[in-house]
Amino acid sequence: MLTETTGRTPQGLAAELTGMRAVDDWPSVWSGPPQGGSGDFDAWCGRYGWQPETFDRQLSVVTRSGGDWTFYDRLGGEWAPLVRLTHYAWQLKADSPAENGEVFATAATAWSAHLEAATGVLGTPTWAGSWDAADFPEPPHPSYWHDRAARMRTRRPYRFAYWAPDGNAPGQPFIVLSQSVTFPTWTDNMAGGAAIALNVHAPEELRDGSR
Repeated sequence: MLTETTGRTPQGLAAELTGMRAVDDWPSVWSGPPQGGSGDFDAWCGRYGWQPETFDRQLSVVTRSGGDWTFYDRLGGEWAPLVRLTHYAWQLKADSPAENGEVFATAATAWSAHLEAATGVLGTPTWAGSWDAADFPEPPHPSYWHDRAARMRTRRPYRFAYWAPDGNAPGQPFIVLSQSVTFPTWTDNMAGGAAIALNVHAPEELRDGSR
């Protein structure tokens, strides 16, 4: 049988995005947290209701709405400065290759529901579509999503939507909702799966450390 492993819903995604929209000082987020265990660290996390969960290499937190997020830094394992926040909104696993066709069908339904939930919070995406769309946008920064050559090779992201910052406040992120389908899903001898991830990216000028 197919198994969804996050226990989350499209409504949960909407709640996570609502929480991210409440962030009113993105430059302080991208600067990263103070060292763990300090009062400043607790204050940094507590400002937006982020409960620290793990400290191994990358900082992971749980939000007020129960979502798990991983905070990725520029250098790797240093915690600061941050360049991306990642949340998995949905993950599906098949138990057998015979279920791979059902993975594709279920993924299509899940994508529609999650995109609708995200649009309800963020408004119409800057762009939305599938991996093979002729007008699929190139990433403003190579770290945001695969360019055309990689996408044609891997079919990742399989489905995709993004929201560009409106420029009304400093440090606003690029918000990317993407669906991936694992390679085995296209085979008849391996069990496949799919996932929907939400990535919140630092703007270009902060991503590479320039101002």
